Order: sequence, then C-alpha cells, then structure tokens
Amino acid sequence: MAVTLKDIAIECGVSYSTVSKALKDSPLVTEATKRKIKAKAEEMNYIPNNSARSLVSNKSHTIGLIWPAVDRVAITTLATQVNKALKQAGYFMAVSIDNPVTAASKFLELRFDGVIVFDEGEYTTLPDKITNNIPVIAYGVARKLPYPIINVHHDWAMKQAVDLLIEKGYQTIDYIGELHTKDIRQIVKKETIEKYCKEKQINFRLVDSGGLTEMATKQTIKEFLKTETLHGGIICGSYDITMGVLHHLDDLETKKTIVAYDNIKQFKSIEMPIYSVGVPAEQIAESLVKHLTRNIETDRKNKREVIDLFPTLQYHEKK
Repeated sequence: MAVTLKDIAIECGVSYSTVSKALKDSPLVTEATKRKIKAKAEEMNYIPNNSARSLVSNKSHTIGLIWPAVDRVAITTLATQVNKALKQAGYFMAVSIDNPVTAASKFLELRFDGVIVFDEGEYTTLPDKITNNIPVIAYGVARKLPYPIINVHHDWAMKQAVDLLIEKGYQTIDYIGELHTKDIRQIVKKETIEKYCKEKQINFRLVDSGGLTEMATKQTIKEFLKTETLHGGIICGSYDITMGVLHHLDDLETKKTIVAYDNIKQFKSIEMPIYSVGVPAEQIAESLVKHLTRNIETDRKNKREVIDLFPTLQYHEKK
C-alpha cells in the first residue's frame, strides 16, 4: 500500500499539515524538522501523489511536447533545450511522437498545463476542442493558427546562405534537402532557394536528400555521386543532412564551402570547416517556454500571434 502523508506524520510525531509544509520546503517549518521529515519520507519510500495535488490546484506543472521524431540530432537537441528551459521554469516535460491531435488529446485528458507542438503544416494543426481548453504554442513557419507560433524565418536563413556563397564567388549552388514532402519548413527552404537564386541570377540545382536523417542522406547522395558531382557551393537543409553529405567528402577533394541549416553546438565538433545558419536552439527553446508559461500562469486564452526570431550565420572551424 502506498505511503501517505498521514503515515509520515504518525512516524515523526507531527501533524499532517507540518509534513505537507516540510515536503514543500515551507519557511514555516524549521530546518531541523524538515530534515527529520524528509529523511523519514525517504526511508518509507514515499511517492508524492501529484494527481491528487493537481485536482486541488488545477495545475499539474507538466507540459506536453509533440515532436516529429527522435532519430534526428537537430530535433533531439532542440527537445533537450526545451526540457532544460521548462525545468528551470518549474515544469516537467512529457514527449510524444504520436499523431499531434491524438497526443494533444491525451495531454488534455491527463490535465497537463500546456502543449508545445512542432508545426509542419495543416496536418499538424490542433483543433478547437483542444486549443479552447489548454494553452498551446507551436514552433515552425508563420501561418494563421488559433494559437501562438514561433517563426524562425527559414526563408531569411536560406537567403543568408545564398548571399554568403555569392560573396565567396560561387556562380552555381547545390541545395541538398528533402524535396518531396508536406513539411512546410522544408517547402519554404526549397522555394526560397529557387526564387532567390533566380533573383540573384545564380545557377542552382536542387538535390534530393531522400529524407531528413543522416542515414537516408548518406545513401541517397551515394547513388547521386555515381553519375553526378557536387558543386563547390553547397547548402544543406539540416544538420543531419549535412552529416550524411560529409560521409562522401574528404580532404583530397576540391575544397567546398558548405552552409548548413540549424544552429546547434554539434557543428563545433565537425572536422571540416563549415558555416551554419539559423536561430540558436537555446533561443528557440527559451522563447517557446517563456510565451507558453506566461499564458499558463496568467490564465490567458490562446490567440493568434506570430513571435519572430531571426537567424544568424556562424563559421565553425575545429582547432
């Protein structure tokens, strides 16, 4: 049978309320009494009943994160940063890679305080039956949603990448990314490359990565290189795609300039000098948590809002 606060109170010879206050680190209980109660609770293997507590406070201090995958470094890095920011704000994070509506419905059923969703387009939009009852924030591309969305300007990032390669003298550019997809983020990257290169009168080629994972890219580019050669100026659609491409490049080749989307610390450990462009993962995470917890703690309803974050270009050279 589960140990209760009453059981601890009897063992310690104090009141139920004193035990409750001590386990919450209340200043109304002396430090000596807190230590005694916490030690007894540990000895008795006491497990807090957060479900019961949430029924009283109407807060679970738990946030549901709806993420697309766990097999991509860039995605898991951002999820880790979100978890860190939530922990600092006093919340616990639960992750689901299920269908967004299914996952959000379960989070609502479990009385979570809020939901963060990785937005990839219409098929990831959460319905009113959910968003009318729980604070939600999305991460992705600016579009009309009944809840806030963090816009990291994938289009600006691609333009920065093209401008850098032009500045370095390249007249032909290869863009390597997922070309056949419903994911609005990947579509924006591809369409921006097409439009901006035409505007700048730069030759370009779209090379399909075969997916967003390192393994898929590695295999697809291997087949591509049997009949083609990559140009000197390369833009990669993500960190994972970049790693797949790097499997086929070595120091004996003509030097290439690679600009990769995503702004994560892992780029610093790559042997080949490389540029990265995007909003830092830490900044994205902090913004997601800041705006979601603000709405939770002030009991604000969801509303249409685009929160803009702007990409930066960085050069990485391992020393």
